Amino acid sequence: MPAERTLITVKEAKSPFYVGVDVGGTSIKIGIVDDFGRPIDTGDINEAGEHRRVIAIKTEPQPQTAAALMSEAILDLLKRVGIDKKQCGGIGLGIPSTMDKKTHKLRQPPNLHTWEGFAMTDELAKLSGLPTFFANDANAAAFGEYWVGSGSGQPSIALLTLGTGIGTGIIIDGKMVDGTNGYGGECGHLVIDCSEDALLCGCGQRGHLEAYCSATGVARRTLNQTGTRESSIRSKITPETKLSDVAKIVFQEAERGDTLAQEIIDDTARFLSLGIVSILNTVDAECIVLGGAMTFGGKGHPVGQRFLQKVSQEVKSRSFPAVAANLTIDFAVLGGDAGYIGAAGIARAEVNR
Repeated sequence: MPAERTLITVKEAKSPFYVGVDVGGTSIKIGIVDDFGRPIDTGDINEAGEHRRVIAIKTEPQPQTAAALMSEAILDLLKRVGIDKKQCGGIGLGIPSTMDKKTHKLRQPPNLHTWEGFAMTDELAKLSGLPTFFANDANAAAFGEYWVGSGSGQPSIALLTLGTGIGTGIIIDGKMVDGTNGYGGECGHLVIDCSEDALLCGCGQRGHLEAYCSATGVARRTLNQTGTRESSIRSKITPETKLSDVAKIVFQEAERGDTLAQEIIDDTARFLSLGIVSILNTVDAECIVLGGAMTFGGKGHPVGQRFLQKVSQEVKSRSFPAVAANLTIDFAVLGGDAGYIGAAGIARAEVNR
């Protein structure tokens, strides 16, 4: 079962402690967890009077400056909550990028092009004086769910985050599937349609899972269909509507009972199942976790539950019987905390090897 994520103080925690860093295009989240993956109270209070589990700093385009600011923020946070550096096992650094395993230099970080070729983990380790370990952001989120989230207690999981694109992280027996070049687990680019007129993916290739099941893909499929079908969706989409908002409109109209909106969500579940079955046939994971911003209401919501049920039915009908019999498919539970908790968990796993 997932660990209780109520904030705890250092006095209530079990050492050693691990720092998780979740790098985004505009901000960087930093948090601390104990040896059980429980978030440590940062001491900050938000506008609603609630205790914060993370602090945030601006993402600096110059990597050397970014490393210095991260180190300063981490060491300040440890001092503020009363954790001595000797009690800290290390730092997990989750970045939307891949890393050359030999040189530790980052490769092709989207939205952070100036970080290209910079050995960020080495620099952060040098500045902070703490062991620092790299993780692709999708793998970090997957590890969070594997350690203390929906996949807790399962030997192997695959997490698919449904957002503007599709991020995937695969954990097998506690180890990330990242491959020789760091591109392992890029399952958003599995081919599910090899026809000549297959939808175009953002990477420039046709027929990829992301082209059909990301929020962008759902938006484009929706716009194609609303021109020929009667639907309440049509009146909700104006020339000012952002492509990123279309999937949300589909969800809202499905809530209201619009037939086309529900069909689009059902089709998304069917397309998604094709990708999931390919993952299962490759790694035979015991648990599939769906996260991200586009879960159509998620756990407990009628539309979200129908989506999950449809995915599960489609996957199990296309899988080997033994795989289907032992498979769990569920929504992620860590939300925006998955990245930093998972990054910290990866540091813990590396230290304890």
